[in-house]
Amino acid sequence: MKKRPTESEIVMEKIVLIAASLLLMLSVLTGFDTPAPAASSLQSSLQKYAVPVAKMELPAKTIIGFGEATHGNKQFTTLKLDVFRHVVEKQSYRVFAIEGDFGGAQKVNDFLLGGHVTANDAAKAIGFAIYNTQEMADLLSWMRTYNEKQPADQKIHFYGFDMQRYDHNKTRLFAYLQKVDPALASESAKALAKLTDQTVSDEKLAKESLASTRHMLERIKQNKTAYIAKSSEKDYELAVAYAESIMQNATLHGTNVPYGSTRDRFMADRVNWILAFEKKFYGRQQLFIAGHNGHIEKTSTTAGIIASMGAHLAKTWGDQYYAIGSEFYESSFLAKDASTNERKLFHVKNSGEQRLAVLFAKTGMADGFLDFAKTRQDTAFSAYVNRAQPISAIGDMFASWYGSIEKMYTLQMVPAKAFDALVFVRTATPSVMLAE
Repeated sequence: MKKRPTESEIVMEKIVLIAASLLLMLSVLTGFDTPAPAASSLQSSLQKYAVPVAKMELPAKTIIGFGEATHGNKQFTTLKLDVFRHVVEKQSYRVFAIEGDFGGAQKVNDFLLGGHVTANDAAKAIGFAIYNTQEMADLLSWMRTYNEKQPADQKIHFYGFDMQRYDHNKTRLFAYLQKVDPALASESAKALAKLTDQTVSDEKLAKESLASTRHMLERIKQNKTAYIAKSSEKDYELAVAYAESIMQNATLHGTNVPYGSTRDRFMADRVNWILAFEKKFYGRQQLFIAGHNGHIEKTSTTAGIIASMGAHLAKTWGDQYYAIGSEFYESSFLAKDASTNERKLFHVKNSGEQRLAVLFAKTGMADGFLDFAKTRQDTAFSAYVNRAQPISAIGDMFASWYGSIEKMYTLQMVPAKAFDALVFVRTATPSVMLAE
């Protein structure tokens, strides 16, 4: 059975990619020399097209995605709010979905709709430590305050499109089953008792639970008419989604599917489900999503990923999927130490005269927004952003030595193909963690 890649395996894969890249570079240098535009010319063009985030303009699209360059910076969460607030106020978006647990995000939705839960507890329910931050609590508080002034049909709804947790999905699913099929609720609760957020990485347990999980989901689908008669179609569809999330998580850990590629496909499927669900029951036809750069981008550049979530969405939605990436010049961020698993502070500073991150730093702006569509008439600059270059993409695991090897914390992307726009932060500071 294929296991989820360990940190050492991921590091080895990156080292192999570095070696291959060096060989390619040598072959290029010895074969031909294609002159690149002077840095000063690129700088002038970037200065012309980049605007402060506060002055950005966004096109009307079905799905707008925001990718973050790290999971541990304050600015990439506050920028989520900046971009989402823009589309709420100017384009009437009312649905926000994040790279977080589907079931846990429903607790967040309860909070937004006036539920008796704190912003801090709502942030923690998303399921990952990267969201246990003051910035995320502030983002959720803004949404709740906004909703307090809106009629029911204009309130913001919140979802998670990930499936790597069990507890909240189980709790909400079994509560529903208790109303419509108490026998199945009791049977499933007993069969899946050991599947918890604490045992989520236990491959043997996940494999042993697959048959029970599959049986439960089949029973729910077979009894659709009867269940809806005892509840509602909306509640039934949510219950199916909880069951699917449990099944998908067990599949990731209990079978030999390629973990990263399968997870990205599951996430894309859930994003599509959220959009269809909101359209069916609330009449909404637009969705804002947020996740890591490597999931939001359209070109599947992450090592080991056959097709990223963004690539799936671009295939389904074409130009109605608008992907915004993010980049920094220098960043002090929080991440888990690859050796100790302790969350600690790391620092990275980008370099290279012809990297977008460095060119942006020279504009003097604290933050900026670059829409690649606006650069197409500039032949030299358009050619530049349509060539591969390193774009920062730091996950939840890091080591100090990664910072000295560019390929350990970046993805080699063609900026204008991976994204429709980039948001820049000159100096990114660490997230403020909530008290335990």
